[in-house]
Amino acid sequence: MSKAIVVESLSKSYLLKHRTAQAQASTQKSLRDAIGSGLGAMLRGGRKRNAAAGVEVETEEVFWALRDINFEVEEGERVAIIGRNGAGKSTLLKILSRVVSPTSGSVRIRGRLSSLLEVGTGFHPELTGRENVFLNGALLGMSQAEVRRKFDEIINFAEIERFLDTPVKRYSSGMYVRLAFAVSAFLEPDIIVLDEVLAVGDAAFQKKCQAKMRQLAAEGRTVLFVSHSMGAVKEMCDTALILEGGRVNNGKVSVDEAVLSYMRRSVNTECANLPFHTEDVDCLNVLILQDEVPVTACDGSKPIDVQIEFRVHRPLQAFRMGFYLKTVLGEMIARSLAADWNPDMETVLPGDYVLHARLPADFLVAGSYVVEIHSSQFGICDYFDSMLSFPITVRRSPGYNVQHAAEQPFGYVHLNPGWRLESLSLA
Repeated sequence: MSKAIVVESLSKSYLLKHRTAQAQASTQKSLRDAIGSGLGAMLRGGRKRNAAAGVEVETEEVFWALRDINFEVEEGERVAIIGRNGAGKSTLLKILSRVVSPTSGSVRIRGRLSSLLEVGTGFHPELTGRENVFLNGALLGMSQAEVRRKFDEIINFAEIERFLDTPVKRYSSGMYVRLAFAVSAFLEPDIIVLDEVLAVGDAAFQKKCQAKMRQLAAEGRTVLFVSHSMGAVKEMCDTALILEGGRVNNGKVSVDEAVLSYMRRSVNTECANLPFHTEDVDCLNVLILQDEVPVTACDGSKPIDVQIEFRVHRPLQAFRMGFYLKTVLGEMIARSLAADWNPDMETVLPGDYVLHARLPADFLVAGSYVVEIHSSQFGICDYFDSMLSFPITVRRSPGYNVQHAAEQPFGYVHLNPGWRLESLSLA
């Protein structure tokens, strides 16, 4: 399979300027002096002004938005680019789309590339929807005959028939993005670049886009997709790149591996720092145990014990202490607070306590999870507010699906509903 995109040693830098105020040598200054110092600064290009005169000093800093990026994308591959804000995702897509030039390195692209970097990219606000479809087709190098052949499909997909001859400056953001995506998807590009724009559309439109992207990939189109929605990334992409501080972390990997790695960093890669102090309640220690031994990797066939040591500084009513069990994507699996099951635990006096809880054996499907400690006064305040997260990994239970041990796990919890086969007749 041939390469659609080859990126080698790609870097992009920007020059940042900073201004810092300096103290004046004298509190008295004539108008003539002020004008003179200002003209002098202009003649010096505004770089370093006279600090003794009490003016600003300007310095420069080189900021590397991208540094030594290397990767390849095969034809027909759907690649997600994920990372935190400021990681360099949009800069990378702008370079690939030839909106921005790199400082160093090279990008080789095979085929026609269509970019949707923001809502309405390439649209002229004074032109109608109809006119902008033909304008975008021309920008992609298509003839009017080619655009006409796809025109009805574009308008039907975008669902803007009534507003086709209205200037797009009067479109809502949803109408804008529907038409922009339809143009990018239907005008037969070889490569589609998308940067978070699908978040504007409603749920039904997002499903249409996902289905269309799967169709494009099946037809051999290449897709690059940037999003902070890990659900959308897993739904729409096969592989992924993680950007951190302008660099690619671990190269191109499977989308499941990338999402897991990214979300682990988001929920703390290590156990939270303890003790954690608040005015009313301190969390002194948290232990995840199996067979009375602290663990982070758990045997799925055994119970998992959770112990929370805490200190209370004053009498509390409506007190809650317990944990949320979440996936590494932040999805809630279960919430368990002591007072849910024992109302007497809603009232606590000053002192030190240890709260014990147990997850039963064969409860969690193999995978990675987060135990998030929660404490609050109901309807009054949260004490820890998602600050105490403890990642755990659960190994597959040998008692589950013994015939097909390698089968992909589904969901997050095991359900054994007591299956019973009743024979109504025998052949």
